[in-house]
Formats: sequence, structure tokens, C-alpha cells
Amino acid sequence: QWRAIIPELRYVLGSAFIVGVTSLMNYDLAYLTAVLALGYLAPGAKPLSLKQSGGFVLILFLINVFDLVFTQVFLDYHIVFMPLLALMLLDLYYTDKLAPTVKLFALVSILVIPFVSIESNAIGAFVAGKLVFNAFMAIFLSQLVFWVFPICEADLVFEKKANETVSISERDRLVQALNIMLVVLPVLILFYMFNWSSGMLILIFVALLSMSPALSSPKVGLVMIVANTLGGLFGIIAYKLLVIVPNFTYMILVILAVGFFFAQRVFSDRKTAGIFGSAFSTFLLILGSVTSSDAEAGEEVWVRVIQIAAAVTYVVLSFGLLNHFLKRKTEES
Repeated sequence: QWRAIIPELRYVLGSAFIVGVTSLMNYDLAYLTAVLALGYLAPGAKPLSLKQSGGFVLILFLINVFDLVFTQVFLDYHIVFMPLLALMLLDLYYTDKLAPTVKLFALVSILVIPFVSIESNAIGAFVAGKLVFNAFMAIFLSQLVFWVFPICEADLVFEKKANETVSISERDRLVQALNIMLVVLPVLILFYMFNWSSGMLILIFVALLSMSPALSSPKVGLVMIVANTLGGLFGIIAYKLLVIVPNFTYMILVILAVGFFFAQRVFSDRKTAGIFGSAFSTFLLILGSVTSSDAEAGEEVWVRVIQIAAAVTYVVLSFGLLNHFLKRKTEES
């Protein structure tokens, strides 16, 4: 019955393949490619046409160019810069015109490029170029995986679930976007005020996790904390194993083992299945960032796990408090 698990094989083997290729190429920020590609291999995802792939890369290129110009013009005028940046984020959370994966890419670009440009505009331009290249590699390699593991009958179940997303009105989308901004904006202001470049991962994770409407449920929030912490712990264990056996083939085998553990939960009927996909991306992010780091990678892995745990906990608690006050206000009215 191996045909029944083709979606899982595509997800796990594809992830390991992308990690292997990007590790061998060893370009800047290569570890981001596998994390970004997971969205194209997730349950219900379909292979992209050449037109769609080119369109996605072009959109991301234009967004990055706009971010660079916007940053160079307004970064020195903080009173103008921060409201405009918040307005851009609000519009991105509100819109339903962009594919979810494109929104994730765009969100990372809008946050990272202005932040790294504080030090130098040249650094901002360098990072923008690398983000576009990572987007291209993520799309190109994930579509190669679909060529090896084409769409089959086993994918139909997940496609139906993906198409069952409930459409909401413009007013509800605006309210949802405003609630997300209430959670993200305090972190955004603090990071830009104090230039916390070492904790940039926290800001990115807060912005990305806030896009999940499921976090309004306390039970789902708790599962989110546990799953991402689990992904972090697997990242630590994998790193310790690679310290003992620093071998490329061994690294791929470790990724396959962890990938199948998470894939069984991602490709399941559980309501929290998508959260385990986030946990696997956490694992890949931590493992990739520390294996491409310097001799202090042992300390770095713990720092990154703590940063991700802090981001997840903040988002879950913030949405819990926000929903509590909104519910009480509704009851009083």
C-alpha cells in the first residue's frame, strides 16, 4: 500500500532532498530554502505551472524592490516610517489576493529588509537579493520533487480539506487583521526602538505565527507551544548527533527519521495537524542555521530554541488575553 503514503514520502524525502542540495551548494541563508519549500509540499499543495512559478518569483522580486526603496526613503524618519510599515503589514494580513506561501515570503521580506538596513543599505540590498534567490530555489526544487512524486489519488483527500477553507467577509478579515496587528505591533516597535538584531528570529516567528486564526483556541495554542518546543528539542538532539558523527549522509538520515515522525501527524485527520508542520519547519530552521554557523553553534542552537519558544508563547498568550477581553466586552454589551 505504498501508494497511499505518496504525499508523506513527497513531503519527507522532498525536504531531505532540498536540505541536501542547498547544503552542498552552501549559498548564503541556504537553510531558509527548505523551510520556505515546505509550504509547496504541505498536504493539499499542488504542483505549480511555469507561469505560476514565474509569477510568484516576480511578485516577490517586486515586493523586495519596493521594500528597499521604501526603507531608503523613510528609515531616517521614524515617526513616518513606523506607521507606514504597520500599514503595509496590516494590508498584507488583510488581503486575500495573494497565495499563503507568497504572503509568508512577503511578510519575511517586509520585516527583515528594513531591519537589516538600519546598519547599512548595502546589507539590506544583499539580504533582499538572497531572499529572492531563496524563493526561486524553494519553488524550483519543490517542483522537481513533484516531478518525482506526481499528484495521485492519495492527494485528493488533502486537496478537499485544503479547499474547505471558510471564506469570511471583508469586515471580518479587517477585524482579524487588526487583532493580529495588536499582537505584532508592540514587538515590532520594541525591536526597532532598541535594534535587537540578535533576536530577529523572535520578530519573524511572532509575525508568521500570528497569521494562524486557529490560535484563538486555548487548546490549539497549547498544542502549538508543545509542538514547536518538540521541534526545537529534535533540532538539539539532531545537532548533538551530528557533533558525534559529522557526516553529510548521516545528517540526511537524521532528517528523514525526524521527518517521518512529524509527517505521520501532519498527514492525519487531527485538527492540529498543521501545527506539526510548523514544528517540522522549526526543526529544519534550527538544524540548518546551526550547521551553517561557526564554532559557537552549540550555544547558538539553545539560543534559537529559546527564541522560538518565547515567540510561540507570546503569540499564544497574547491571543488568549485578546480573545478574553473581546469576549467579555461582547457579553457586557
